[in-house]
Amino acid sequence: MKLPILALHRAEITRLEALTPYAVYDDNPENVPYPYIVLGEVIFTDWSDKLADGTEVYPTIHIWSQYPGRKEAAEMADAILQAFSSSPLDLGSNFRAALDRLDNFNLLVDLDGKTRHGIMRFKYLIEEL
Repeated sequence: MKLPILALHRAEITRLEALTPYAVYDDNPENVPYPYIVLGEVIFTDWSDKLADGTEVYPTIHIWSQYPGRKEAAEMADAILQAFSSSPLDLGSNFRAALDRLDNFNLLVDLDGKTRHGIMRFKYLIEEL
């Protein structure tokens, strides 16, 4: 069995850079302008059986905005959801997403009182081909 983490990571970055106007990072950057997106934590669970190898994957996308109010963060979340749901992610020749959907979304006000932090968790069932 292979983990699809790198294939999914590449597919997410490619899709977000192509279909959203936001900067995308795979780590929290310092001294960059808001708004931006950070690819965050990933949870994997094996769901292989005798016939096929597969993984249940929950990647997290973090949204960062300093726009007063919810408007910009909500627009960012909508753009991300539209980008990911426009067509299946290309996971290369070794994997296929059998299911993909938004699992949950939280929008918080950061401790500084002005930064909006959106947390989107997606769910994928990924088959190894």
